[in-house]
Amino acid sequence: MSEEQAPTPQQDDPPAGRSDSPSPTLLPLLLLETLLKGNGSWGVTELANALGLPKARVHRHVSNLRQAGFLSQNSGTRRYEPGWRLVLLGQHIEARAQLVSLAKPVMRRMRDQVSQTIVFSQLTDAGVTVTEVLPGGSPIDVVLNPGTQFSYNSSAQGKVGLAFASPDQLKQWGGLLDEQRTPSTVVDQDVLWQQIGTVRRRGWASAPEETYRGINTVAAPVFSADGGVICTLAVVASIHYLPDPPPHEVITAVTTGAAELSREFGHGRPV
Repeated sequence: MSEEQAPTPQQDDPPAGRSDSPSPTLLPLLLLETLLKGNGSWGVTELANALGLPKARVHRHVSNLRQAGFLSQNSGTRRYEPGWRLVLLGQHIEARAQLVSLAKPVMRRMRDQVSQTIVFSQLTDAGVTVTEVLPGGSPIDVVLNPGTQFSYNSSAQGKVGLAFASPDQLKQWGGLLDEQRTPSTVVDQDVLWQQIGTVRRRGWASAPEETYRGINTVAAPVFSADGGVICTLAVVASIHYLPDPPPHEVITAVTTGAAELSREFGHGRPV
């Protein structure tokens, strides 16, 4: 079975943090990782010893992290602990993990129904962000890497987001409507919004060869407990297996799966 995907690291790649001299970009992350692995607070000397780095270099980065809110410093002991911004980041990571844990069973059922790749994405101010991918086992699987981002005009997931977005979301996403990924990507705003109207009426979107050549996607919206659209579920496949217009069984799998996941998120439940 062949798969379209980004190369994976080789087994002999050195683990992060094992380099003799971490880059200035990587060092702040290693400092936070080291601090979180231990219990209680840390002094600069302890962090420097743990990382095998000069104290002055560690102190400079720790000071920058403190000023940015990722670390806090006890005014009495001068020792460092996680700051408000690092705590908030951890909460976001935990929330993402909870979303994925709820999405996976639904994704597996969808995969078993259509035997194609299932993609769970979040709708963010930076674009549609691929969060979880479940390969389908097709002879030609389309496998996206988590973290991949698309603009709202250039993907079926984005069109679904626009169709059910709140006014505030549309305002935030307004600068992400002109990405030209392929010759088939819709960048004409009149055409785009005509398509959005159709998506709103039927409850799903497709984007044949608009995100990648030779690839089609069918997506449906996932709603939160307060009724806002926050995520999407999609089937992504070679256009040979997912033509335009898409088969009825694929549309049913996507819309049913998205409605099921919306209920898991609390949408439509009595308050």
